[in-house]
Amino acid sequence: MSKDLNDPGAVLTGAKQTMASWSNVIESYETVPTIYKNIFETQFPNNQQFPYTLLTPSLVKPGYKTNEKLVCDANDAIHILERNRNQVTVKNYPYQKVYMVEAGSILLCSWLTISGILSTGMADISTIDFNTANTRHFETFFNKLRPTPQSIVGTKSKAEKDKFDYLSTLNFKLMNFGRSSLVCGETVIQILLQHEIRQPIWAMLGSIFLQTIAPAHLTILTSHELILIQDIAHGRKVQEPQYGGIWQYIPLHSIKAATWSETGNGWLTFSVKLTSNKMIEKLFAVSSKPELDQLCAKLQQMT
Repeated sequence: MSKDLNDPGAVLTGAKQTMASWSNVIESYETVPTIYKNIFETQFPNNQQFPYTLLTPSLVKPGYKTNEKLVCDANDAIHILERNRNQVTVKNYPYQKVYMVEAGSILLCSWLTISGILSTGMADISTIDFNTANTRHFETFFNKLRPTPQSIVGTKSKAEKDKFDYLSTLNFKLMNFGRSSLVCGETVIQILLQHEIRQPIWAMLGSIFLQTIAPAHLTILTSHELILIQDIAHGRKVQEPQYGGIWQYIPLHSIKAATWSETGNGWLTFSVKLTSNKMIEKLFAVSSKPELDQLCAKLQQMT
């Protein structure tokens, strides 16, 4: 028989193991875990409205284990309290100073990575790992990290999403990812698809084994941000299914420069330099030169 979930020596059923990986909404000062109470009450005094707060448990990932975190939404910043054994560290990211947001999902493993300037003035990066089943709990943070530019009628929103329809025969998955990545009020300026880039690594008995150099990805320039969406790479077997993706959202005011260069082995590298001097690069086929020229020119005009 299974023991209690809070017993460290408990033998857990599969269902309870799954529940132990779920994020929990904390709704009152009384239910804030003891280890966080002192710091939490310093950040959010009891005479204020209780903030939207999530407790994300420690998760076992390939090769490492994540730390438990208490994530709180203030009016102007996201507060991340991270537990490492008996110590708690605090990082506060003002929403206006976040220069990139990354969201990823692979099967039941999801994450949110925030890159920005802390309230202390230092640049930093924090990753919050969570079970994909709890994605809805993070909508409050996503809505603050990617604010809606303005309210528009449904027909205009549909027209922007319809700009991805041509991708239906090229990459149906990335088409849907692109459509769903838009926030209400954004105008799509340019879309650039790159199919998966693979090259042979060796051959045996008439079979050619391929290595993925770059997964399929989609670059979207809108009136407010640059969106980079990457598929999950295939294994060596082409028929192997792929689940999930990685989304990067970069506000245009965070982009310092955008260029492309030849790699020397037949590919092009599209490089985006952020105001933090962080560099993001994507690999493209040589045939994408005209589109990359357009994209870099538009980014130069808009940033």
